[in-house]
This record gives sequence, C-alpha cells and structure tokens, in this order.
Amino acid sequence: MSQTTPHSPGLSRRGALASVLAATAAALPVMASAAPSSEDATMLALCAEFWQLQNHKKTLDEAPPYTFGTPHQKRHEAALEEACHRQWEILEQLVDTPAGSRRGQQEKASILQEILPPSFDAFDLRLESVEIQLVMSLLGDLTGGAQI
Repeated sequence: MSQTTPHSPGLSRRGALASVLAATAAALPVMASAAPSSEDATMLALCAEFWQLQNHKKTLDEAPPYTFGTPHQKRHEAALEEACHRQWEILEQLVDTPAGSRRGQQEKASILQEILPPSFDAFDLRLESVEIQLVMSLLGDLTGGAQI
C-alpha cells in the first residue's frame, strides 16, 4: 500500500493515531447532524461497495489453498487482485468525499477501524498513505474543513 521509510524514534504513530481517533469519536455526537444528507448518498454507496469487497476478499482468503500455477489458482489470485484494486480506488474516492451526516462519519470511521490495524502491522505508514489521508478527510469532515 505504501512505501517503507526508516523508523524514526519519538511519538509512536499508533499512539498518536489512537489519540486522534479517540478524540474524533468523542466529537461525533456533538459535531454531526443526526440524519444522513442527500450529499452523503455517494459516500454511503462507496462505503457499501467497500464492505461488499471486504466480505468478498475474506471469502477468497478463507478458500482452501490451490496448487500453484493451476488455472483455478490463477483465477483465484486474479479475483483477489481485482477486489483489492477496486477497494483501493474506493478508499481514494472516500478521501475526497465529505461525510455530512453522523451516519456518514460513522461509516468512514468503521472503515478506518477495519483497515488501520492491519495496515500499521503490515506497512510503515506515512502521512501520504491513503489510510492516513482518509483519517485526515474524516477529521476535516468533523471540523467543517477547519485546520486542526
């Protein structure tokens, strides 16, 4: 997902992110409207597609292993690659799609809860990574675009 960079000592990225996400979650009830706006329709459709792909990927991951190089294994890997690619495109679109309602913000937050833990375990994330850009987009949604 992202390129690796050398680890620098200092504030733990996990700790910093956990603090930001906790503050974000605490702000949700105060800053968001209760009803989804028509503006959220696109964002909510993207979220629904994300979850469909996530479930599809889990099904593919749970399939029994196939003999390497067989047509079945190649189809399986192609399906998994296609799902991952589309899911990545959705994440990039979500970065630029504001959530105007509490439900929309919660949908974005639930995706973050799904993708961030394994991403931090697997990758050396940076501010430029799509996962962190999604966090920043959500924070922008919560603050009405104000700089934090």
